[in-house]
Amino acid sequence: MRNFKGYCLFIIFTLLLTGCTGVEKEKPSSNTKITIEPYNMSEKEKLLISKTGVGQIEFFKLNGSLKEDDNLQFSVEEFENGKFKKDLLNTSDGPKTKFKDSLISFGISGIEDEDHSLKLLTGVPSGLDTTKYSNNMTMSSFSKLISEKVTLEKNKPAYLVAWLGTTKNSLRSVESENGELPTGIEEAEIALLYKVLWTDKEKK
Repeated sequence: MRNFKGYCLFIIFTLLLTGCTGVEKEKPSSNTKITIEPYNMSEKEKLLISKTGVGQIEFFKLNGSLKEDDNLQFSVEEFENGKFKKDLLNTSDGPKTKFKDSLISFGISGIEDEDHSLKLLTGVPSGLDTTKYSNNMTMSSFSKLISEKVTLEKNKPAYLVAWLGTTKNSLRSVESENGELPTGIEEAEIALLYKVLWTDKEKK
C-alpha cells in the first residue's frame, strides 16, 4: 500500500514536471507581467489522476517573467468562520525566472479517512509540497475560484481554489471575482484557500 501511494504521488509529480519544461532562466525584464489561467485536463490526464488517490485537484497555467528582486509565493491559508488563522503551506519560487505554460496546482487526498485527516498537495513550477491537516468537519466542498485568465498585481493576492468544511447539514458555495478573497467563507467553519502572491524577494 505504501508503494502504491508513492507511485500515485509520482504520477502527480510527473504531470507537474511537464509544466516545468516551460521554466526558463532569463535576464531581468523591464516588462514584468504574470498571468494565471485554469488548465483543463484531457480525459487521459483525468484518468491518470483518478488512479492516484487524490480526491480533488485543480491545475493552472502560469505565464510571465519576474525581475531579479521579485518573488512568487504559493500558500494555503486557513480561515475559521471567515477570519484568517494561519498559513498551512508556504512555498516560494526563485527570481530571474520566465514562466511559459508552467503548471501549478492545489489538491487534497484522504477525504474518506475516518479521522477526517486531509493531505494537502501544492504543485509549484519547481516541484510538489505536501502537509497533513486534521479536522472534524463532516461535510465539505472544493471549488475553483477563477474561470479565465487573470493578471497578477504586485502585493495583491490571487485566490485560486477554496476547500470549505462544516459540521452542519448545509454548506454554501463561495464566489470570487478575478481571484479576490471569496465571499461566503464567513459562513463556513473552516476554509482553506490556495493563494498566489507576487511580491518582493526577501533580503537575506
